[in-house]
Amino acid sequence: MSPESEAKNIQTRIGVSGGGRRCAEYTPSLDELKFTSFSDYVRGEILGVPLPGYEFLYVYEDKEGRETKREVPVGQIPIICSETATQPAPSSDEPAGCDPAKTAQQSRMTRSQSKALNNNGARSVVPPNNSSLRPEKYRMCWYKLRDGMAKVTLPAGFWAKIDTTARGRHWAKGSKLGDIVIPSPIKQTLAGIGGVYEYTFLEQPPISVAQFRIQADEYRKRHIGKEFDEDHTDELCDELARKFWKRLGPTMEPSFYGADMEGTLFNDAHACGWNVDRLESCLCLLRADATEGDSDDKIFHLPGVTSAYLYFGCWASAFAAHNEDMNLLSINYLHAGSPKYWYAVAHEDSKRFESLASSHFLGPASECREFLRHKRCLLSPAILRKAGIKFTTCIQRPGDAIITFPGCYHFGFNTGFNVAESTNFAVPEWIPMGDQAGICMCHPHSVRIQMKRLKCLLDSYEREMQLRETVGMPQLTYSNWAKHEAKRLKKDWRACANKKYTMNEREHGLNPLKLPTSYNTSIAVEITKETFIAPKKCKRKSRRQEINEWRLAKRVKSGHFVPNAQVICMVDCQENDGYSSDDDYEFFIGTVVKAVDGYVKIHLTGLGKKDDVWLEQDSDHLFLDGGLTNPPPDNEKVESTVNAAKGRNQKMKKILT
Repeated sequence: MSPESEAKNIQTRIGVSGGGRRCAEYTPSLDELKFTSFSDYVRGEILGVPLPGYEFLYVYEDKEGRETKREVPVGQIPIICSETATQPAPSSDEPAGCDPAKTAQQSRMTRSQSKALNNNGARSVVPPNNSSLRPEKYRMCWYKLRDGMAKVTLPAGFWAKIDTTARGRHWAKGSKLGDIVIPSPIKQTLAGIGGVYEYTFLEQPPISVAQFRIQADEYRKRHIGKEFDEDHTDELCDELARKFWKRLGPTMEPSFYGADMEGTLFNDAHACGWNVDRLESCLCLLRADATEGDSDDKIFHLPGVTSAYLYFGCWASAFAAHNEDMNLLSINYLHAGSPKYWYAVAHEDSKRFESLASSHFLGPASECREFLRHKRCLLSPAILRKAGIKFTTCIQRPGDAIITFPGCYHFGFNTGFNVAESTNFAVPEWIPMGDQAGICMCHPHSVRIQMKRLKCLLDSYEREMQLRETVGMPQLTYSNWAKHEAKRLKKDWRACANKKYTMNEREHGLNPLKLPTSYNTSIAVEITKETFIAPKKCKRKSRRQEINEWRLAKRVKSGHFVPNAQVICMVDCQENDGYSSDDDYEFFIGTVVKAVDGYVKIHLTGLGKKDDVWLEQDSDHLFLDGGLTNPPPDNEKVESTVNAAKGRNQKMKKILT
């Protein structure tokens, strides 16, 4: 390789701006997309999950520095070894010529990974010491996750693309695309200096896409000197990145952004399974809980999470550092216009990034533990380099899709007017990260997913698919299986509703709760109360104790639930299958701390702020606290009292006759 080509190769990997290497890039063929589902391609090729049909390349490096490469099918994956680990005995599953006793280091990667390593001039990769010995369920490739994101350049013909220049007649005033109305564009006002910035968003009046583009072009011409660039080379985009970070400050003219607009440009197109508004992911299983079967999308419809958002950008409009709700994966497809410039911090460095951000944004961090989910804080790459936090960069052009990995932080900016579409999705390997996700409690509309219920549905789906494979039946997609499951559950609910409960079933909690429905009526409920007790004459930490008491729960109008009101709320405390039944609910006493948009935030007595809950003001699970009361008599005493009264009445009738 000549010095010129080697220098160009290094420049392509690292980028002219320096400090961050490029993320992995994938260029699937049209046949790959047609014969591989979206979920399988992302899992097998991008995340490195060992799915059937994907082969792996192993790089072996001995103590003398010699390396050999061998492709091994999934069913013949050798044991991963290290110098410090105990060398296992050879097994029949290992490929010929591989002696684990003589192997110092081994690593696993997909074909596309090995191609990327060859392009980058890397020799071999050593897995971390805590890596698993064999690929398991819910296991993603540790090496791929280090990029934080990946770019997929989709092939021509995967769907009937629109004009990617965003400047043709299809985007002009009077056209279908040009007349799309952006309901609430935002003006991004910046505060801060020295690489630490905080945004304030001001909503602007509605505007059409054609008018928005005119404003974006005028804004870019004032700051860059031209409305748009003819070519989008890496060198030019890196130069724009330097200009972007250099101009940031409180004195700059605010940019504007048409963000978070619910809608799609794919419409009903299949797009080889890459229709951003209709992705097949395991989140589709939640449709099984729709109360009206497949026609009810209230449970499944989460704007921006299970349906797409449109984004209309201009020069220097930015998206601040954040990770996705519930640590989900995301996909962002650039339809048309100027490129987007991305930065990503891998999941393994996310805690360090959070600590760094908390030290620079003390005010927001003290008010909310999940303040980065507000998408208002931005740290420059120079700050990250000083802190030793690694990051990757990516230049997204029209036709490119960016996949962000679970739990990774990402941020970036637009180099000019463009149109993008984005949504979240999930894969089965995301489940452990979804369990660990934090939720911002500052607003009632924060995304929440019932992870236990989702895991229950996913297990049922996988068992049925294994059974179908055994008997030779065709496989079902997540959505189709959820439709059948919704119909089955609806039949079960009807059967339970028509069932007459016996006294024995009532005693075992099978009778639905008899909660008051009319206003100003009360019911005695058993309250679960958490308290912290410090042991006497002992230096051990305080322990939590559960105390139960009986209080009156009063049904009142929603206007009574104001800040500082004492309330009783019915909270789902499911433990097993994730499906709520009457036995899964408990009553907690709490205080209303905030009321927003018809919702109330309740702090449960004895619990921390992270356990606060949001409920609708007119929720059937919300009551006014009526104070202490005596527990009601149990069913046996009531029955014996009624029988005794009946016996006395019969005796009195005999005496009178």
